Amino acid sequence: MRLLFVTQDFPPAVGGIQTYSWELVRRWSDVGAVHVIAPSHKDASDVDTSLSARVTRVPTAPETLPLRGIPSIIRVARSFQPDIAFHGQWHTLGASLLAQRLTGFPRRIVCAAHGRELLFNPLHSIPLVRSTYTLLRRSLLRIPDLFVPVSRYTADLLHSEGVDPARTHVMPNGVDPTRFQPLTHSNVRAQLDMADRPTLLTVGRLVPRKGLDTTICALRSVLKSVPDAQYLIVGSGPDQERLQHLVSHHDLTDSVHFIGRVAWDSLPQYYNAADVFVMPSREDPPDVEGFGLVFLEANACGTPVVGAAAGGVPDAIIDGVTGYLVPPADPDALADVLVDLLKHPARAREIGQVGRLHTEGEASWDHVANAMLHEIRATL
Repeated sequence: MRLLFVTQDFPPAVGGIQTYSWELVRRWSDVGAVHVIAPSHKDASDVDTSLSARVTRVPTAPETLPLRGIPSIIRVARSFQPDIAFHGQWHTLGASLLAQRLTGFPRRIVCAAHGRELLFNPLHSIPLVRSTYTLLRRSLLRIPDLFVPVSRYTADLLHSEGVDPARTHVMPNGVDPTRFQPLTHSNVRAQLDMADRPTLLTVGRLVPRKGLDTTICALRSVLKSVPDAQYLIVGSGPDQERLQHLVSHHDLTDSVHFIGRVAWDSLPQYYNAADVFVMPSREDPPDVEGFGLVFLEANACGTPVVGAAAGGVPDAIIDGVTGYLVPPADPDALADVLVDLLKHPARAREIGQVGRLHTEGEASWDHVANAMLHEIRATL
């Protein structure tokens, strides 16, 4: 099978969708011919040469690939003659339809769906243009033979846009358990020069929908039961100043530590240094958690996870098995779960171990990529 992979989000750019694209391309190019079309990037050379797939970089920004990538997609369709065009998001679908009409290829079109891209409208402040954008999106969503949404939540978004459920097959995200794996707790804390205290961790972009303010508010109750607990926040973003003010307001500066952005290769150390990973996301349309890769990354390191039952998170956490789900924006419910895990470390470790087993099996990228490829082949 020959597969054309069209994506606006590809390494060396960093993010959840970039990781998704990278992991699928790496595995699919081991079992078939894959040609990637992605935006240009000044550091792309090392990434592209590390793949067995061929990569065509279009000299454009990610947001303009849907238009500026059309000539490249048609040219590659004509020369490569792909059986499948796989699109990382819906915006580029029109180019594959045009290529199909002009060249007869690709034979089938498949599209991923993550969440936010189905809600976000860059022209929302202009009513007439906003409705035109919505009509365009719904027209393009009629093109694919198959959608592979990353969660049931995202599948429901597709269905609300008029996509036939028969054309959707939920394929949750995965994780690489060889990159994210358990390390010795004490060694990692020493390497990070961390105090040996009960530790909560969040990794992610600092934006309101991640729910870090809920965790900060919950921490006040946690400290009454676990006085030496600390909360590490890895990441940066526009909400940082508000969160720091909230920490100061509640006199939590000795317990909450803003680490900032860290190298991707350092993330396993932080996941392993934590006793509990926590991210109680909430829906803040158009900003939503379509899945939550970080929960799988933490689980792969043997760390139990706590998230909120919002967006696609229930597909990332098996409630009561690999971690716990709490109501969104509920500091009291969150505090109860965090205290229980911190005061019962043996139970927390057991949940983390089950989470690790989950990521070695059906939540591994190897399993996800193979299962998705099976569904894609079924369209031919």
